[in-house]
Amino acid sequence: MKYLHLLTILCFYCFSVNAQNESFVIEATTDKNVFLFFPSPISQALVGNHDFHFGYNTETAQNFGVLKASANADESTLHIITQNQTVYSFIVKYNPQVSVFEHFFDGSEKVGQIGAREQTTEVQTNKGLNALGRKITDADYKEEITSSSSTDIDFAQELVERKDYFKTLFRRKNDIVLKVTNIAYREDKTFICLEVINDSPLDYDVNFVQFNKVAKKSSHKANYQAIEIKPLLKSSHAPFVRIEAMSSSKAVYVFEKLAIDNNKLIHIEMNELNGERNLVLPVTHRNINNPNL
Repeated sequence: MKYLHLLTILCFYCFSVNAQNESFVIEATTDKNVFLFFPSPISQALVGNHDFHFGYNTETAQNFGVLKASANADESTLHIITQNQTVYSFIVKYNPQVSVFEHFFDGSEKVGQIGAREQTTEVQTNKGLNALGRKITDADYKEEITSSSSTDIDFAQELVERKDYFKTLFRRKNDIVLKVTNIAYREDKTFICLEVINDSPLDYDVNFVQFNKVAKKSSHKANYQAIEIKPLLKSSHAPFVRIEAMSSSKAVYVFEKLAIDNNKLIHIEMNELNGERNLVLPVTHRNINNPNL
């Protein structure tokens, strides 16, 4: 139904069309995430075929989504509609040697605006921007985000490659394992490295990963209030989207300085999209307050 609604919008609304002799090409691969950042939160997305998967938060609208490809995937299309009714159109291609993993868009790359009927050439000229968009190089990426965020991402990548510090901090359900491998503290930020192991024959599509601060229950009948703690998206590394069957994946979620007292827990909740293999992993104050690095 979501796809039909999107197609209806694309067919019947009037667009203000920019120059689009070519479409912006985005390359994707199977074992790495390619991030697309937009100036407005994503409202709807439609991929042309099942060779590509575009994941975005359908519960809480966010400004980014993650693109992945299947092996030997054919060329396809990707249409994005953001909450400010801006429409983007891309060609997506499979490439096992992807070199650009972050694409930032400022709105000049749009192909249309839903509901808009006129667009003067003067406005387009004043922007002085390429309507076809551009790929972000390493140099551009450092300009788009702060040096602190860039350093955070580098550190998170290093954290993924380190050996697991925690050996028993995990939960298993229906051949899905959610585990904490490392917790680090750096420059007033807490880094939590998670690993998901999918030992089942079915892919695991992640609906959301949520971090909640909760009070320890004094009894099984006691009620407790959960307070969500949101990660810093620009500093986090490779948030989970899909864990393919018989494989594993790691991600690092970054928070402002995180510390809790001994009467609190951090519940890490992972929810499956269109499935019920949901897990909750409790982490004590000893682990949170005593990072291994």
